[in-house]
Amino acid sequence: MASVRDGPRESELGNALLQHQERPLSPTACRAWWIGLFLLHLIGALFFGLVAFAYSMLPSLVVSTWLDFYQIGMASSHYHTIAIAHSIAACLHALSALMMVVRSIRNKKLTFRGNLRELQQDGLAEKRSRASGRVRRLVRYCYAALFARNGLFGIEGRYYDLLLLCREVVETALQTSQGYRMSRNVPRPWLNRFYVSLLVANCWSTVMVHHVFHRSKTKMHLIALLCDCLLDLASSVGIPLMLVVKYAEQFDLSTGNFLFLKWFQDIWLMNTMSELKIILVLSWWDLATRMIFAMSMLSNMNTMEALMTLATSKGPQSTPSSLRGSTIAPLEQSKPRLDTKPHRSRLPAIQTFIAKGLRAVFFCWGVAILALQIRAESNSKLQQCLVQVQPWGVRKPACSLVLLNCLTDGLDGESDLITERWSQFDADSVATLLVRNCPKLEMPPLFKSFHLMRTFKVYNSTITKWDEDAAFDKTHHPNMLNTMYIRVNTTDGDIPMGLQSANFPPTLNIIGFVVSNVNQLPADIHTKWPQYSTIHLDTTQFTEFPETLWRLRPSLLIMANTPIEVVPKELFELDGMWYLDLAGTKISTLPDDVALLTNPLVGLNLGDTNISSFPSWLDPWLERMASPLAPPLAAADSPYCLERQRILSGEQTAFSAATPGQDGSTLSALMDASDSNRAFLTSAVTCEPSFRYRYALAFEDSFQTL
Repeated sequence: MASVRDGPRESELGNALLQHQERPLSPTACRAWWIGLFLLHLIGALFFGLVAFAYSMLPSLVVSTWLDFYQIGMASSHYHTIAIAHSIAACLHALSALMMVVRSIRNKKLTFRGNLRELQQDGLAEKRSRASGRVRRLVRYCYAALFARNGLFGIEGRYYDLLLLCREVVETALQTSQGYRMSRNVPRPWLNRFYVSLLVANCWSTVMVHHVFHRSKTKMHLIALLCDCLLDLASSVGIPLMLVVKYAEQFDLSTGNFLFLKWFQDIWLMNTMSELKIILVLSWWDLATRMIFAMSMLSNMNTMEALMTLATSKGPQSTPSSLRGSTIAPLEQSKPRLDTKPHRSRLPAIQTFIAKGLRAVFFCWGVAILALQIRAESNSKLQQCLVQVQPWGVRKPACSLVLLNCLTDGLDGESDLITERWSQFDADSVATLLVRNCPKLEMPPLFKSFHLMRTFKVYNSTITKWDEDAAFDKTHHPNMLNTMYIRVNTTDGDIPMGLQSANFPPTLNIIGFVVSNVNQLPADIHTKWPQYSTIHLDTTQFTEFPETLWRLRPSLLIMANTPIEVVPKELFELDGMWYLDLAGTKISTLPDDVALLTNPLVGLNLGDTNISSFPSWLDPWLERMASPLAPPLAAADSPYCLERQRILSGEQTAFSAATPGQDGSTLSALMDASDSNRAFLTSAVTCEPSFRYRYALAFEDSFQTL
């Protein structure tokens, strides 16, 4: 209901006056704030600059191949974009630090962001722009209304406190999401505890700062922003740096990779795949989230600079003229007018109520996060969990790496007993599942409950039963990447039905049998397994090359040490084949009728075969790929290499397969033993044994129980 107001209330004027007469900070405090903000800008510039540099260098390092292979982080083709985003953040921090120095030199004292007069001019942008064009005047007016000191988002704006709390809500939600992701992936308890302590401190600091400094808004804003900035810095910069330092000690700069055999250590690989998810950018949303934190830190620092400018400029004589005028004016009776104060005062009351409610939510949220972490750490430890994590809200023990060892567990591999053991942990936490030393392995239907599994490996076992009710399929295993069977036998040498689902996961593109009695593939397997897969059939019992295998169009094929004698010409005409290993087979010749080798082949291994000559269709590929440091063709311990060695040592003048009576038009330039061709012979063919891309069987045996 409207009322008649006779004049301004003294209490309102008093509060307004007190707000602008806060005691200024001491010179020592101002210097400390300036140095602190400057150092924070330097840390931000250095960190984001190093991240940008790392992403710009990663594509040239060998480790990027392994990251793509295991799909850790975004594809290497996006590294340039990620580097640009972090470069922008680094430049903004560096520019802010530089401007602080330039202003201080210009003013001959430590200066944050101009003086108070310059800040006050923001609110007069509309008046100064009257002589300008209409559009420019409108833009400046809108900017002043939104971002000026007293604008909607200004540091002395009417809703600044509420907007600050709303921003805290968004940041806390993102930090909580990251904390949940860490609880599911990071196996190091101390790291999770550290992050949870930061998250809880962030929630509670908002409440504590508003409670302790509510009488001094400037100090309240400064301390709140500083706490937020430091906690963002610790979570966004500190935690990744801790992990980077740990892995930097294991990284070999000379090779641009970690030690090669480490990629075959199950525990190291599981920890690395999990923790690199915290270091590396995983998706475009993850990149956007990181940039939000980066811009939030920068915004907090810039706001603190503006607040410090106001704080250092305030004094008894610096009260704004409009306020001073209102305080010394006599409280005369003005003409009665309708007052809408009850309606105007309702908004500040609602704002205060919302702010108090949000602070209560922050406090309760911190308690909830702490309770979730304590509950997660109370889960029991399981012997079969080689890598155990502590996800929030999970009642059972959570294992990212699970081992079923029938030898030590006293099992033969019966389905019911395996089900009993696998029911002891949370199925949704399993990323890698290992099975060892099971003489009669029966895969239980519970196998389909591991929805987030990425790797499945069986070692030194005999698969007696693996039916369709436990088969791989894209519905139950949408994240599968690779499955390997080392020293594994199957019934009659057939591929188990569990690997023949019509609904086979399209992401499962690394499939291998190494040292196995497998001797045939289903004729329709190329319609089930993903095209362009990586196939390992090393030391298997294939006597004929399966037609379905070249129809599968593998990108990498290892068929070393198999008793095949002939390979089809279609194998060399595949458009996606980039490496082929036929070493140790019984082949003696390559197909003669291949039109042209046009695939992106980077290596062909024919070592320990009966190859003594090569067809001419290899020449264009060899001329393109020849390199003295890395010859593309390997033929160690073959008749060809034995003859080449005698030719290079002068014991022989020509290859026996290129006698004068034989038509040499279809033979490769590799059969030319002339002195002018010697350099090509050594740069196109290596006679050293090659084990490139093969599974590290000897290393696997060294720490497994045979």
